[in-house]
Amino acid sequence: MISIVADPTRNRILRRLDEAGKAAYSDLLDSAEHIRHLTSTGNFNYHLNFLLENQVITKDGIVYRLTEKGREIAKFLKEVDQMWNKLELTLRGEKMSVSGWAERFEEETGTKMQKTSSKFHGFELISDERRVVGLIAQEDCNSEFFKDYERLRVKNFKLQVKHSEKEADKCAELVVGHPDLEYYISPQLLGEVYQFLSTHFNEAHIYAVKKKPFPFLLRAAELRKDYDGCAFLVAPCVF
Repeated sequence: MISIVADPTRNRILRRLDEAGKAAYSDLLDSAEHIRHLTSTGNFNYHLNFLLENQVITKDGIVYRLTEKGREIAKFLKEVDQMWNKLELTLRGEKMSVSGWAERFEEETGTKMQKTSSKFHGFELISDERRVVGLIAQEDCNSEFFKDYERLRVKNFKLQVKHSEKEADKCAELVVGHPDLEYYISPQLLGEVYQFLSTHFNEAHIYAVKKKPFPFLLRAAELRKDYDGCAFLVAPCVF
C-alpha cells in the first residue's frame, strides 16, 4: 500500500476520486497539475496506468472510479490526515493562530468565516458571515468581560420549540434551553461547536451569564485553565 500512496500524483488521483466519486481524465490531470512540477503528461499517464494495473481504480467508459481496494486506500489516507492534523502542532512545537482554527472550523463544518478579525471588548474575534458565532484565543477568556460567566451542565440543556411574540414575525423555532437561563442557543451551532471542541481537544465546556442575555462561551477546558487552542462565542436566541 505504501508504494501506491507514496507518490504525490497517485495520492492526488485517489483523493480526487474519493471526493467526486468519479472523474474524467482531464479532471484528474487538472487536480494533479499543481504537484506535477515540470513533469510531462506521459509521467501522469504512467501513474494513472499504475493504479489501473494494481486494481486501485477502474475505467468505465470515459470516467474513472475507485475500486473497493481503492476506497480502502482512500480511507487510510483520510485517517493519516486526521492523525497528522493532531500531531502537526506538537511536532512543530508551535501554537496555531485563531485564524488557523477558524479556517479549520470552516472546512469541517461548512460555516463561512470572515477572513479578518474584529475587536470585541478589547480582544480579537473572527466571526462567521452572519456574526452569530466567533472564535477567540482561549487566553482571552481571562478578560474582565467573562467575570460573570458560570459553567452550565450539558445534561441540563433541553430541546424546545419557541414561538416568536412579534406580530410581524410569527414563527416557531427549534432552540436549546437551560433551566437557569431565560434565553436560548441554536441547536445547530451548539452541535457544531461542541463537536469541534470535543474532536480536537477531547472535551468541551459551556458557560453563560445567568442574569441577562450574553453570548455563550464554549471552550475545551474550565475557565482560567489554559490549553493550546481556541474558544467560541455563540450569539443567544432571545424571544
